[in-house]
Amino acid sequence: MTPSTASRLVVLYGIGGLSDVGRHAILAALEHPSVQKITVITEYPEKLDEKQWECGCPGGHTNPFNNPENASKLDMVKIDTWKKLQPDLARHFQGADAVVSCLGHRQPGKKYPELIEKGLVAYDGNKQVIQAMQETKIDRAVVISSIALKGDNKSWPHWANGIMKLLFLTLNRKAKKDLEAMEEEYLKSSLDYLFVRTVGISEDFVPKGEYFRQDHGKKEEVVGGNMAKMDVARFMVDQAVNPTFHKTSKTVGSKPGSPMSG
Repeated sequence: MTPSTASRLVVLYGIGGLSDVGRHAILAALEHPSVQKITVITEYPEKLDEKQWECGCPGGHTNPFNNPENASKLDMVKIDTWKKLQPDLARHFQGADAVVSCLGHRQPGKKYPELIEKGLVAYDGNKQVIQAMQETKIDRAVVISSIALKGDNKSWPHWANGIMKLLFLTLNRKAKKDLEAMEEEYLKSSLDYLFVRTVGISEDFVPKGEYFRQDHGKKEEVVGGNMAKMDVARFMVDQAVNPTFHKTSKTVGSKPGSPMSG
């Protein structure tokens, strides 16, 4: 895929913090002038009916599928569970130009105990996504992930990175294992992936229509430790439509110098 040619996206979301970015990615794709078609794949289509999407977006949200103006752009695909093989999955990817995948979670059990009961799906889901992309010859995947994986504390030289690293070693070990296994699947593939390593994503931070990338090793320009889920989603959609980072990861945050609260 060459820059500015993406017109059809597949967007996947689940439940929980990182997965909430996927719901917002639907809106980010709808507002993007280059996107003509969006196929949404999820276990939880009913989550779009909620007015509050665990975010600080002014006025809350309405289900974009209920807006007649979006009818020609949106398709919904409900699956039962990523824990089972979805044999017809590839047909929903046919004709797409890129994928925005938000199936991960960092703190299962804290707010969504069902994620512990049912099992995390970043690995199980994305493994099937990769297969579907390969079958339909889609190359570009922009995937939600996290800071502090694999013990990393250099890509974001912020004190909160150490806190997340500690959580991954203790309370959130299952989430760490799930996200790292997911990344390994993309690394083993031939796909043009981008892992988006979010800093803190706030439930009350108002979107500012901007995002900032962390330049590796530049401690004097550390990105802010919190940002709106909608702004993360916009970065992901922008990178799906106009790819500039290939087979790598990028940490995104709010304006350098911003406090954790934004």
